Amino acid sequence: MMRAVVIVLLLFCVSLSSAQDSIFVTDGFQLKPDFTSRKVVSTVAIGGLLVTSLIWSYDTWWRDAGREFNFKTENWLNGYFLGIDKIGHFYTSYFYFNTFRNVMLWGGYERSTADWWAAGAAAFFALAIEVGDGVTPYGFDYQDIVFNFAGIGYGWLQTRVPFLTHFDIKWSYVPPEGYKLPVRITDNYDAHTYWLTCDIDKLLPSSVEPYWPDFLQIAVGVGVDDKVTKRELVVGFDLNLEELFHTENEDLLLIERTVNMFHVPAPAIKFTETKEPRYYLFHRN
Repeated sequence: MMRAVVIVLLLFCVSLSSAQDSIFVTDGFQLKPDFTSRKVVSTVAIGGLLVTSLIWSYDTWWRDAGREFNFKTENWLNGYFLGIDKIGHFYTSYFYFNTFRNVMLWGGYERSTADWWAAGAAAFFALAIEVGDGVTPYGFDYQDIVFNFAGIGYGWLQTRVPFLTHFDIKWSYVPPEGYKLPVRITDNYDAHTYWLTCDIDKLLPSSVEPYWPDFLQIAVGVGVDDKVTKRELVVGFDLNLEELFHTENEDLLLIERTVNMFHVPAPAIKFTETKEPRYYLFHRN
């Protein structure tokens, strides 16, 4: 596991030093050189999302939990909540990087500017969260930062390496008691599933590819069950919304790409430790 993380981080550093605009992945947004109202809206939206996320984090984890700054180290994927929180750190930074980048591209920023600011903002948020944890019983965990930066790195590499765009990270979350306010996502890790989805049609031989729907993805998910005492693996399908709903409208494209980072309920088989496989027509979490 550590070797894989190190490789991702090294590739991320190489991409930072050598990437040029000419190798950017086509993203569907048009460059708007003038400082238009959309740039203002996109900048305010990103700032608002960061501030709202920090306030939510304070209210969820840090309120009335102050103590001296402390460090806490888990056993990577064998520690806290069987490591599902580490995958959550990876996905969270991946989500923030892509969201920030897409909003900036929608606003008309240059691609290199969007990439740098998206990576910086996502990294700032990850560090802020971990520093906040450092003054609570949770403690500052460098392993969380490693997974956060790995998520940013993978998102960055997808903008440079077209092949990687066929493999997306998604998330599904359906708490058993239903969605309630205020939102407490980390109160129930049993309700989390993190997915790696594949655009299988892009990998099939040309003779077979026409018979596979462009929008249908193969998905592999991981989660935990039984009050976070058992690991589970889910194999099933997902939908690529960009392939299902083609649009040139940039407003719709922004919404589509944001929603596309969440798993769509679809047929799946779930394998849980010490349990029989379970079959779902519409797997939600």
